[in-house]
Amino acid sequence: MSTTAQQLDSLVAPVPAAARARPAPRRLPLRATGLLAILGVMVLAMLLVAAALVFRGAVRGHLDAVEQADARWATALQLRAQETAAAGDGARLRDADQELRRIGGDRAAHLEASRQLIDGGTVVMACIAWLGITCIGALALLFFSRLATDIGAVRARALAILTGDRGRGRALERNDELSDLARALDELAEALDRRERDLDIQRRQVMHQEKLAAVGSMAAGVLREIGNPIAAIDGLARALAEAQRGGEAVAPGAAWFDPAQILHETSRLAAITHEISELAAAPAAQWQLASLNEVVAKSLALLRYEPRLEGVAVVPALDPQLPAVMGIADRLVQVVMNLVVNAADAVAALPPRTGRIEVATHRVDGGMALCISDNGSGMSEAVRERAFEPLFTTKAAGCGTGLGLPLCRSVVHEHGGRIDLDSAPGQGTRVRVWLPAGAGPAVQ
Repeated sequence: MSTTAQQLDSLVAPVPAAARARPAPRRLPLRATGLLAILGVMVLAMLLVAAALVFRGAVRGHLDAVEQADARWATALQLRAQETAAAGDGARLRDADQELRRIGGDRAAHLEASRQLIDGGTVVMACIAWLGITCIGALALLFFSRLATDIGAVRARALAILTGDRGRGRALERNDELSDLARALDELAEALDRRERDLDIQRRQVMHQEKLAAVGSMAAGVLREIGNPIAAIDGLARALAEAQRGGEAVAPGAAWFDPAQILHETSRLAAITHEISELAAAPAAQWQLASLNEVVAKSLALLRYEPRLEGVAVVPALDPQLPAVMGIADRLVQVVMNLVVNAADAVAALPPRTGRIEVATHRVDGGMALCISDNGSGMSEAVRERAFEPLFTTKAAGCGTGLGLPLCRSVVHEHGGRIDLDSAPGQGTRVRVWLPAGAGPAVQ
């Protein structure tokens, strides 16, 4: 019991910490990349502001020149009005007209230059803005497209780890926080793989100890079973010895001496020892197609040595049309044996010869079901909720380890199935195991 408890403690031990991450080379963090992008936008904005200020100064200069030309035009008009009123010298009027035409020409030239400056400045500023926004947009598109691709790769890697993939993922061609996360996921997968292998080894050890405990509990039944062949062989040997002492020759056809009977009894002993040694052995975990009905038949054959089943009616109801299941037959045998022995303990308090255990198999959608029912005392809701907890048992001290049902659930989940328990006080217990047809090992 202490060894089994120690093994269970190792089963529930925390997962060891992953190896310390290797120091990453110099890199440009995502935060620095974002700051550089913001700085680029600020520089572009400053360039646009500077261009706007230069453009504003140039336009203001041309507008000042236009205002000066307008002022001279107004002055010339005033002089022209005065000269016309005076109706004086014609030469002075011609000079005033020329001055008006010159000022008008300057005014028109300044207006045309202002229009060209405004148009040209607008085009330059628009080109600068378009070029800057296009460059920044292209860089942002490239950056975020690559970032989204790498984030998708990291997400796919995490989902692959959840589904049981323990290999290394695709290396990211970057040196930032995202590459650190990808490396951490790879280290996590490696740590999980090591831990799962350790748990599998420890689970096998615990299951083997449970098998040895089952062999020990069947010792009395085995002794009784081999007692009859031994007694028969002993009787024949004694008769032969007495005949030899009396000098009597043993006739080949003597009724009391039958070599075939000796061979029959020795073959019975050989079969019993083979069954017990096969049960106590620790076979390799080899996945192969197996028949659930054969698993049940082998389990019940081994349990005929179990003293707790004496006086209990074990009724098999097996569906002959069951498909094959991909699994480890030895582990499935142990599941059936544990469940039947638990049922035997449940009916132990009933009057003699009234206990009944039914072991049934039948097809269901997508797989097959194994149902083990008893007419025992049943379980309360509190006990039923804790039935699959490790080390929880309602049996007396020394009569149970509290590992049977947890190990059964572990094996069933390993085979991609599920196990349910239905019980109520005074109404017996029904355990239902569902297994997929032809499925392989499932992710733990």
